[in-house]
Amino acid sequence: MDFKRIQWIFFFAFLLFDVIIASSLLVENRFIVTNNQSSRSSVILKEMKDDSISYGKINGGQQKGYYLSGYRSTEDGALDNASTRLHNQETHFSSNTLTSEFNDPINVNIETPNVRLNELVHNSHQIALGKHYQYNPNLSTKRVIVYTQMVEGRPVMNNDGQIRFRVNSNHEVTSYTQTFLEGVRILRPETATISQKRAVAVVWLYKHNQIPNNSRIRWVQLGYSRLLSTNTNNRNVYIPTWVAEIKTKNSGAVERISINAFNSTIMKNTTTSVNTEALNQK
Repeated sequence: MDFKRIQWIFFFAFLLFDVIIASSLLVENRFIVTNNQSSRSSVILKEMKDDSISYGKINGGQQKGYYLSGYRSTEDGALDNASTRLHNQETHFSSNTLTSEFNDPINVNIETPNVRLNELVHNSHQIALGKHYQYNPNLSTKRVIVYTQMVEGRPVMNNDGQIRFRVNSNHEVTSYTQTFLEGVRILRPETATISQKRAVAVVWLYKHNQIPNNSRIRWVQLGYSRLLSTNTNNRNVYIPTWVAEIKTKNSGAVERISINAFNSTIMKNTTTSVNTEALNQK
């Protein structure tokens, strides 16, 4: 009886030892992979500088995010219903988008338009559901001021959750369009994403020999973008996405590239050229 008990003790001891060793190897492998990616990213950033491709200060720390689901607010949804309380404007809701024309233009300082517009956005009789949005200077120009809906602490980087104020040549806001991401749900637990530094390296790898010398990566921002649409109640899946904007100094051409922040791949359906005329006024 004592011999069998000793056998079981040894069995569980060896089992525990195997678990500890396996866990240690797993942590070590992850550490090696992370270090290799960081080292490779540093080499790429140096090569970019050698090619006169510039960028601002970038962060090497990992971020976190979720797989989310949600749907763009529809007729009789939250946005449409909230718009019935708006004053001093003519509104129309169609194709999941609220369009509004102000009765009187609103003057803004073109250098700091958010100072005046924040008052407007935070007034529920002026902007529907405005508390969910924040000014996004990266996406804004002198002719279009963009406020992005904040979801789980990150901005919605595609058109499913944005307010876009139109500014005329007299620096007056005359109208806007608005979309709202409704029914947001977390699909999976919070997960680590690639760093901003890694995202810049991915952009260069994707555009290797295509980014002209004397170019600049103007900004890189982490937010949520639509990954795919489902057949379940028209819900979409959203993931953390690094969006980078590249400008060629000689031609003035501008392109925005979106990177899946979970797997480092380029999201082809969200990689776009940008209206250079509008951006040149930025």
